Amino acid sequence: MDEGLLRILRDLGLTEYEARTMYAILRLREATAKEISEYGNVPRTKTYEVLENFVKQGLITEIEARPRRFVVEDPKKVLEILVSEQKRRVERLESRVRAIGEILPALARSPQIKGNYVLRFKSPEHLINIVGDEIKASSIVGISPKSVELLENVGGKHVNSPFDFLLTDKAIYVPLAPLGEPSRETTVVVFQDPHIVEIFRRWLNERGDL
Repeated sequence: MDEGLLRILRDLGLTEYEARTMYAILRLREATAKEISEYGNVPRTKTYEVLENFVKQGLITEIEARPRRFVVEDPKKVLEILVSEQKRRVERLESRVRAIGEILPALARSPQIKGNYVLRFKSPEHLINIVGDEIKASSIVGISPKSVELLENVGGKHVNSPFDFLLTDKAIYVPLAPLGEPSRETTVVVFQDPHIVEIFRRWLNERGDL
């Protein structure tokens, strides 16, 4: 395998399996999932999952045949799409850093923080289903412009926010990407420390959201 090309694909935000699958189809140009799996050294079941996601993203085209075949019509366009998406991810991250940075000075003055962790979900709906039992009238749901449709039916008080969050009586759930955007995986930072929850509530109060 050309490690240089693989490294570029990883740098463009693809996971290891995605990078290997894309590498294989870029080399083969047109192939079945079995051929792509073998060429990229990716498990067959994972190959199908990755290929379907690539089709949805418009990176490759599926040819109806038996067995199904997948084709890259314009490799240059594929790389351009990946570069554009990586730029958008950086822009979103910069925006979220600026927004979350508003409360960092208060967090920096906090005593030792305990009880925080990271969750990963296959889709935003999984997060909402799990946290749903904690959502009460006293809960605050921060909704960014991209997540309105997904979060509009979640309970609690809704406020406009530059980043999504779910604030319950027990914890704060802060996704690292807008819940309304397509994603291969939803990563959520969970703050359970009571002091952090209180700081977050004071920040919302200063914004006029409480």
